[in-house]
Amino acid sequence: MKPWRFSYASDLHVGSPRSFRFRPEWSQRWQVARQQIINSEPELLILGGDMTRDGVTHRGELEQIKADLDQLGFPYHAIPGNHETGGKLSPGSPDAIQHDYVRLYRSVFGPDMWSFVHRDVRFSGFNSFLAGSGLPEEDVFWDWFEMQVDQPRVAHHVWFTHAALFADRLHEPNWDPKNDRAAWYFTIDEPHCSRMLEVFKKTGAELVISGHIHCRRVVEREGITFFFAPSTAFGSWGDRWPDGDETLGWLDCRVDAEGIHPVFVPLAEDIPDSDHHYGPGGNPPLEGRDYTVAQQQPPFDLDEQRFPRATEDA
Repeated sequence: MKPWRFSYASDLHVGSPRSFRFRPEWSQRWQVARQQIINSEPELLILGGDMTRDGVTHRGELEQIKADLDQLGFPYHAIPGNHETGGKLSPGSPDAIQHDYVRLYRSVFGPDMWSFVHRDVRFSGFNSFLAGSGLPEEDVFWDWFEMQVDQPRVAHHVWFTHAALFADRLHEPNWDPKNDRAAWYFTIDEPHCSRMLEVFKKTGAELVISGHIHCRRVVEREGITFFFAPSTAFGSWGDRWPDGDETLGWLDCRVDAEGIHPVFVPLAEDIPDSDHHYGPGGNPPLEGRDYTVAQQQPPFDLDEQRFPRATEDA
């Protein structure tokens, strides 16, 4: 096999000045990474989720980042993160994955799970928050997921998930959100984790790349390399492990006959935190969001910004 390369970036958090919260430096950092990726001339780019800040409630942010990606000049494939379709939080929380959020994402980006072959490498990505969601989409997700075992085998297989399968070790007990909320928030609960792991093994996966944590770490378990990927926007959880690294950047992945070799590439420019950001962290309820602080005020349809419409058949 002649060596070739693809790129991976995750947790861009590109926002909009029309939102009730905005950090322009996160968008600027993505532009630095974007130019580095273009300069590296990959054959394709994988986006690992959380491309937006408020994509679950702002259709415009989904359309904005998609338009940006459409101009790259080479193919890309994206999976959603919690900022696109909602995440793993308690029922009724504005953070939790919802049918309308999933439908909205699909109406802009298309399928939120996919598998394809490029140059004898199978790439498989999925919306990890459907697992255990109880949504109508979950049964379809698991049917699709387990059907991947029947796909033709190729030289290499890499899987992409936004949430990590584990925090500290495979087969760890489910985390209690009251005692370690971060570990619970960042990971996939059992029995879903083990169910995914079995499919990874049966499909010959050699690499599983996840985002969400914003901290780079590489762990070898049961014949699979689990790569916790960095963010281009901001770091977190670097004090969890001695080998954790919050440095911002992306992955340049070389493929050859021996396998897939991700190399971390730090951002080429240091963009300092801005004094002009506004709005809270977290994901407060829709009814509590103050859009009067937005840098770009109407004319625009506030209801459309907060409750964007998706096509019925998406």
